[in-house]
Amino acid sequence: MMKKTLCALALMGIAATAQAGSITVESFDSVAGLVTKGFILRNISTPMGATNWFQGDQNILTAQAGAPDTYIAANFNNAAPGGSIDNWIITPEFSTRYSANISFFARAELLAGFSDTLSFGGSTGGTNAADFTLMPEFTVSGDWMRFDYNFAATGADTMGRFAIRYSGAADSANYVGVDTLTIAVPEPSSSLMIGIGLLGLIAAYRRKQH
Repeated sequence: MMKKTLCALALMGIAATAQAGSITVESFDSVAGLVTKGFILRNISTPMGATNWFQGDQNILTAQAGAPDTYIAANFNNAAPGGSIDNWIITPEFSTRYSANISFFARAELLAGFSDTLSFGGSTGGTNAADFTLMPEFTVSGDWMRFDYNFAATGADTMGRFAIRYSGAADSANYVGVDTLTIAVPEPSSSLMIGIGLLGLIAAYRRKQH
């Protein structure tokens, strides 16, 4: 009977480990509501254009998941004609006590002679452009593609932010969409405590047998 109990507890430990941590998924159902969730949409293009990040237009692209317009989009009008686009999506703060795994999907409307450029990276909590260490810029494809970023652990009581930057010359840009942004923050301490508890039960069972 004790063996069965230990086996059940071990299975519970595995399940608890798999569920440990926090996962945030932003599906961009409402771009207008992002600010209330702690997101920052910051357009520092020069000269400033007529648009910022906005709700996706299903007549141009359909979303990676969900209803056709549930993604966030930006376009060449982020900067005035002849200008340079520099437009940011910055996430709310999240714990960086342990490493964080971040992913998102991006897609562009392909139009001959035009292209759209993104880059992404993290900061240790700051929200200014200079606070972020970005990966190299890349040209967005005409299909939804997933991109992944690993945020290294920075210790107890530390926080971080993740950002996506839309950039390039306004005259050569077109339209880009971002969807399904996921931030997964594991909590190894949960599995550690479960493991310690199981070891204690096993030790007690062995003592009882002798």
